[in-house]
Amino acid sequence: MTQTREWITPTLLQQECGQNAYTRGRDYFRKGATLRVERVQQTPTELIFHARTQGSGRRPYQQYVRVFLVDGDPDPHLEGECSCPMGFNCKHVVSAALTYREQIPAGELQIQNRNGFVDWLDRIQQREAQREYRLTEECLAYHLLPMHSGALVQFRVARPRKDGTLGKGRMVSLGTLAEPYQSACCLYMTETDREIIQLLFVANDLDGYRDPALKGRAGAIALDMMLRTGRLFAATQTPTPLTQGAQRELNLDWEREGDRYRLRMEMDQGGGDVLPTEPPAYLDMQRFEAGPLVLPEGFDPQWVHRIQDSPPVEAGEAEAVSRRLALEFPQMPTPTPVQWREVHASPVPALAVMLYDEDLLQSGLLLHFLYDQVAVRPEAPQEVVSGEVDGELVRVYRDPAAETQAMDTLRSAGLLPLADHPELYTPSMEDTDRGTAIGRWLDVLDSFLPRLEEEGWRIEYVQGTHPQLTGSDSLRAEVEEGQGWFDLHFDLEVDGRKIPLLPLVSQLIEDYSPGSLPEHLWLQLETGEYVKVPREQIEPVLQTLMDLHEQIAPDASALRLSRLDAPRLLELGDLPVQGGASLQDMARKLTRFEAILEVPPPRGFTGDLRPYQQRGVSWLQFLREYGLAGILADDMGLGKTVQTLAHLALEREAGRLSDPALIVAPTSLLSNWRREVEQFTPDLRVLVLHGPQRKDHFHRLAEHDLVLTTYPLLPRDREALLEQSFSHLILDEAQQIKNPKAQAAQVARRLKAEHRLCLTGTPMENHLGELWAQFDFLLPGFLGTQEAFSRTYRTPIEKHGDQDRMQRLNRRISPFLLRRTKDVVAAELPEKTELLRSVPIGGRQAALYESIRLTMERKVRDAIARKGLAGSQITILDALLKLRQVCCDPRLLPASVRRDNEAVPSAKLRMLMELLPELLSEGSRVLIFSQFTTMLGLIEKELKATGIAYSKLTGQTRKRDEAIGAFREGRVPVMLVSLKAGGVGLNLTEADTVIHYDPWWNPAVEAQATDRAHRIGQDKPVFVYKLVTENTVEEKILAMQAHKQQLADRIYRTGERAPDQPPIDADMIEALFSAGE
Repeated sequence: MTQTREWITPTLLQQECGQNAYTRGRDYFRKGATLRVERVQQTPTELIFHARTQGSGRRPYQQYVRVFLVDGDPDPHLEGECSCPMGFNCKHVVSAALTYREQIPAGELQIQNRNGFVDWLDRIQQREAQREYRLTEECLAYHLLPMHSGALVQFRVARPRKDGTLGKGRMVSLGTLAEPYQSACCLYMTETDREIIQLLFVANDLDGYRDPALKGRAGAIALDMMLRTGRLFAATQTPTPLTQGAQRELNLDWEREGDRYRLRMEMDQGGGDVLPTEPPAYLDMQRFEAGPLVLPEGFDPQWVHRIQDSPPVEAGEAEAVSRRLALEFPQMPTPTPVQWREVHASPVPALAVMLYDEDLLQSGLLLHFLYDQVAVRPEAPQEVVSGEVDGELVRVYRDPAAETQAMDTLRSAGLLPLADHPELYTPSMEDTDRGTAIGRWLDVLDSFLPRLEEEGWRIEYVQGTHPQLTGSDSLRAEVEEGQGWFDLHFDLEVDGRKIPLLPLVSQLIEDYSPGSLPEHLWLQLETGEYVKVPREQIEPVLQTLMDLHEQIAPDASALRLSRLDAPRLLELGDLPVQGGASLQDMARKLTRFEAILEVPPPRGFTGDLRPYQQRGVSWLQFLREYGLAGILADDMGLGKTVQTLAHLALEREAGRLSDPALIVAPTSLLSNWRREVEQFTPDLRVLVLHGPQRKDHFHRLAEHDLVLTTYPLLPRDREALLEQSFSHLILDEAQQIKNPKAQAAQVARRLKAEHRLCLTGTPMENHLGELWAQFDFLLPGFLGTQEAFSRTYRTPIEKHGDQDRMQRLNRRISPFLLRRTKDVVAAELPEKTELLRSVPIGGRQAALYESIRLTMERKVRDAIARKGLAGSQITILDALLKLRQVCCDPRLLPASVRRDNEAVPSAKLRMLMELLPELLSEGSRVLIFSQFTTMLGLIEKELKATGIAYSKLTGQTRKRDEAIGAFREGRVPVMLVSLKAGGVGLNLTEADTVIHYDPWWNPAVEAQATDRAHRIGQDKPVFVYKLVTENTVEEKILAMQAHKQQLADRIYRTGERAPDQPPIDADMIEALFSAGE
C-alpha cells in the first residue's frame, strides 16, 4: 500500500518550483485561491490531478499536476502545467498541490498494485462509458480536426439516433463548457466530461472561445479519456467513433530528393498524423484509431511537431548538418555518415572561478571535467559524450570513479554543490557568521585552489578580480600612561607595516561571533587587501574590544581608558604589551587576591584578627594605596566591622587620618559601632553624631579620627557634613543607598572624601540596580549611567538570563568586590539546620482566606486592566498584604475587612504555642521573628497567658540595650524581634533556635535575621524553623525567595555559570493570587 498524497511536501514544492513560487503559492493556498481540485489518475508510481486557481484576472487559471517516481530514485518529482503566463511549476501549481494534500482524504488515496481483476473492471468501465451517452436525451460529442501540427477539438451537443449513432447536433464552445454551473450544459455533461474540459483548458492558454489543441501531458490524458467515452469522432461528418488503437513506433530517417535531403517520420503498422501530446500519440483517420506513439530512444517529444516543419537540407550542406546533429542531437539520424574517434582517458578536473567583487559570498566554482579537451559537466546524464577536438569528432567514454573522487575532494574541503545548480560549488554557509563565511571563501582562494593546481587540477579565473591576500606577522599592544587614564594601542605587523587594529573593530564585531571563532580571521583593510590573523592572536583582544565597542571613535588609533580598567590588561593573555608596568602590577593585585602583600596588624588593635580578616585588612590597604574604592561584602558575622576598624587604626598609625573618617550606618547599629570601637580600637577618637545635641559638635568634627552618623541624618546635617573633608567615607549596610534618588543617597555622593568604602553582606537584595547604585557612589561612571547599565547588563541578565553578560559583569566588578562566605572561611561555625513546618489551615480560617483571595484576585485583575501592571503596584501589594495577614492571624486584618471574623482562630499561632513549650523544656533559647509588629503583640499576649518570659525588640523599643541584655544574660528564654529591627548589627549567639513566623519576600532579609544567632562565636547547633501555611501565598513567597537568592549568588560567584532563571513578571503575580492546590 502506498500513500501518494504524502509525496506532496514543502521540500518537494520548494525544490521543483523554487522558493519564490513556493512562498507566493503558499499565500494563495492560505487565502483559498484554489477553487477546485480533482484527481485524474493514480498508480503506485504516479499521481495526476487538475485544479482551478483564481489569479489576478477575471477567469481562474487551470492546472494540470503530475507527481511521479523515476526508476532508481526514491524521491518523488513534480511537474505542473498552468494556463497562466508562467506556464510551468508556478505559484498556482503550488497552491493547487497544497490544496490537494489538504482536501483529498487520506483513505481515498490508498491504492493497490494493478492486477488482472482491476484491468477487467477498467474494460467494463470503458464499455459503460461508450454507452453512457445513450442514457441521456442529449450528450456531448468530441470531434478531432487534423491540422498540420496536430489536431483541434470541437464540441457538439447531439441527440442519439435510433441506430445508436449521434445526430449532427449543435456546436458549443470550450468557454461555455468550462462553466457548467452557470449554463444548461450541466444537463448533458457527465463528470468525465467536466474532467476532460478541465484538462483541455490546462493544455491550452485560451480565452475559452477558440478550439483547443491536443498537446502536452494534459492533452494525452484528455485524449485517453475521450476515447473511453465512445463519443470521440475523427471528423464532423463521420458517424463512427474513434477507438483505442495499439501502440505504434515512430521512425526517423532521411530521404534524398534530388540535391536535397528531407527528414521524414514514419509509423509502423500504417500511416497517420502525429499528435504533440506527451507522450506523443497518433491519429489514424483511415482506421478510426488513436493510440500511443513510441519514439526512438533518447528522442525529445518536444521535437515531434518541429520535425514536421523542418526544411530540407541541400546536398552541399549535408556534411556540416550531419556533424552538428551528431554533436548536439546524437539521438537523431544524420543525412550522411559521420566518422568518430573514441576517447578512453582519465579526466582532468577543472574549476572555473567566478568571483563577484561586490559580494564575495555570491561567488562560485563551476566544476567540469576535461577529456582530451572535451568539457563534461558532472550533472550530464550521458555515459558517452560527444565532442569536437581540432575539427575531429570524438566520443568520450566517461570515468565515473575519477569524477566521483574529484567531487569528494571538493566536499571534503567544505565545498558543496548548489541544489539547483549541481555543477556550481560554494563553501558551506550553514550555522556561521558572515566573517567566517567570507573567511572560508578566502581560504579557498588562498590555499585550497593553489593546492589543487599542484595536484593537476586546471583552475581558471573567468569572472571578477582575485583579492589581494596577505598574512599578519604579529599583533602587539602598547600602553601610554596619563594622569588617571591610559591609552591602549593594538597594531598588526604586516610585511613590515604597522596597521592599527581599532579602525577594524566594527568589521570584527559585525562579522564574527566571539564564541565560535575560526582558526584564523580575515580582516579587510581600506585598500581592499585582506589580512589573515591567527585566532590565538586576536581572541584575547576581541572580548575587550567588544566590551568597549561603544567607546571607540571611528577614526581612533588608541583606546583611552580609566585606571580602573587596568584589569583589562590581564585579559590580553600572552599578547605582548609594551609599557604600563605599574598598571599591570596594580591589575595583578586587583584580580589575584593572593598577589596583595599582607600588612601587619595595627599595634593599637586590641583584638585578634583571623587569617581571612587579616587578608581583608590588607585588601583595604591596597585599595587605599592605589586610590581605589571597593565593597567589602563578607557574609554577615564574619567581622566586616572589625576589619574596617583595623584598617582605620593602620591609617591613624601611618598619619593618614589628617581628616576624620566618616562612617554612615543604620540607626540600630550606632551603639554596636561605638562598642566595637571601644573594644578593639580604644585609641581612635570617635564622635557619635546622634540625638538633638549633635549640632553642638559640628564645629569639632576635625578634632576626631572617626565620626559616626546615620542615614536619616545625612539630609538634615548636609551643610555641616558637606563643609568637612573626610579621609574615608564608609557606608555600613550600604544597600541603604540602593535608591539613587533618595535624599540620603544624594548627600552621600556629594560628600568630600579621599577614599570610599561600602560594607554590606547583601550588596544586592532585589535587583542589579542596587549594585549599580553602590558602585556609582564608589566609582562614579564605572558601570556607566543607570540607563546604560540597565541596557547592557540588568535587562539581559534579569529578563533573559544572558550568561555572557553575567560573566562580563562579574569580570568588571570582581576586582573591586571582596566577598567571603561562612562556608569558606569560618569552619568554626556550628552547623545550621533549617526545618520547614507546614501549617494546614481549615474551617473558618480557610474559608476566610479563600473569600479574601477571590476578592483580591478580582480587584487586582480590574486594576491591571485599567492601569496596567506598572500602575497597579499599590493595589497588588495591598492585596498580597491582606493574604499574608490572614495566614498569620485573621486579627491582623483591617477592621473593614475583618468584620465578624474576630474570633477566627490562627492555626499558625496554635502551632507556635505547641512548639515553644517543647523547645523550652529542652533548654533552647529562642528568637521569634515576624515582619508584623502587631503579630508580635499577639504572640506576646499568648506568652503572658502561658507564663513564658520574654523580651521584645521592635522599631518602637526605647530601651533597646535593656531588651537585648535580658536575653543575653539568660533572664528570658524567648526574644520577639521584628524583621527590620533585627536585620542588621545584632549579635545574639546565646540563641540556638530561630523561628520565622512569616516568610518575607527577600531571602537576604531572613538570612540576616537568622545570622543574629548563626555567626562567629556560636558554640551550639542552630535550628531554624520556618512556619508556612499550606496552599497559600506563603508557599509561593518561598519560590520567589529561591529566585532572588539564585540571582544574587550568580552575581557573587565570579565566573561560575548559574542556571537560567525566569524574571518575576505578570505570570508570577497571577500565580500568587491563584487558588492553592
